[in-house]
Amino acid sequence: MLLPLLENQSSKIVDATIDALEQLGAVAAHQTIPALNYLLTNSSNRQLKQHARAALGRLTMYSVPGIEEGAMEQTPQKQEPLHEARVSFIDGSGTQMVMLSWRRSDGLLKGVNVLYQDTWGIKDCYGTDEMEVKSWSELVESMEEQGFGSYRVSLDYGRALIADARAMNKRTRHKLPVAYAIWRPLIEGNESTEKHAPIAMIMLEPLAFTPDLAQVAQRGDELLELQEFESWTFEPFESIRPYVNSYIEAAGSVNSTRGRKRKGGRKASQETIVSDVLERVVDDKWRLLYESRLRRQGALFQYVGRKDDAMLVSAVTAALHPDSGLAPQEQPFLRAFMHRSLNNGLLRMMAEAMEGGSFGSFPLDLFPEKDDFYF
Repeated sequence: MLLPLLENQSSKIVDATIDALEQLGAVAAHQTIPALNYLLTNSSNRQLKQHARAALGRLTMYSVPGIEEGAMEQTPQKQEPLHEARVSFIDGSGTQMVMLSWRRSDGLLKGVNVLYQDTWGIKDCYGTDEMEVKSWSELVESMEEQGFGSYRVSLDYGRALIADARAMNKRTRHKLPVAYAIWRPLIEGNESTEKHAPIAMIMLEPLAFTPDLAQVAQRGDELLELQEFESWTFEPFESIRPYVNSYIEAAGSVNSTRGRKRKGGRKASQETIVSDVLERVVDDKWRLLYESRLRRQGALFQYVGRKDDAMLVSAVTAALHPDSGLAPQEQPFLRAFMHRSLNNGLLRMMAEAMEGGSFGSFPLDLFPEKDDFYF
């Protein structure tokens, strides 16, 4: 739990964290030494760097000789056998979790969870050296219950996603989390992330928009009925915020005495608003972003054998791509997507007012056992 605090905006908190890491001594040297070295390399705060350098010097001075070299070794001496690799489905903000665990010789697990956001890269990372197998299963079940379901995949699949996320960090110039630097040897193993990740594995191949695909894409609204798309709403929400009230108002009173005629009028009014909003807020950049998100989700469908769902995703993405020539207003998926986003807009504004509402770190306690030691 200490390592993420090294990235806190408060210098006082970082100072206290450095002291706490030093107090751990040799107990956690394989995590604390790389963390302090990472801080020295990436911090621009001169005072913090001096504090970290002093703590690092004392830590290595009183530790077992050679421990610093071992702690900074990029390739682990022994790779434990894999217990399980899991990948969550993509949520509406392009966020996906990669969960990796390995079996230790004593029957416990080492576990690492990496949070990937597709316009940022690796946004967060947490790991534990000791975890009961039962706790891992409970974690997966808990995520499922909270609507954050996942699929069991191969280690290569998980590593390919992480390599893709790291490439995004480089493109966006976002720093990797400190914890990732610590767990990197275990996550990446002997594979260099400089190698090209097998993109075909983690993303569906793009298809040209054809009459046959156009026919399938007419069922695009059915995607939003799947569990994997329950959390999807339009992002950035600020783009559609001005239209939420008018959309809600267009629904009129539920207890209207004008009956079916009034109801039909409300529907037509909302359809007009949706058409107007789609024309105003959906540009080529947005289309390409959501097309890539859909193709990543479609690759997961394909991986687990859901061929029909993967085919529907392929058709929707072909229509969504700017080269299709199909206006957003003419796409069933986008119309249904905007209806949902506007309809849920009022609840979202209320949630943001109450909670501060912005996307941050992991949505739940990933390693809940009290006895586990977090880094």
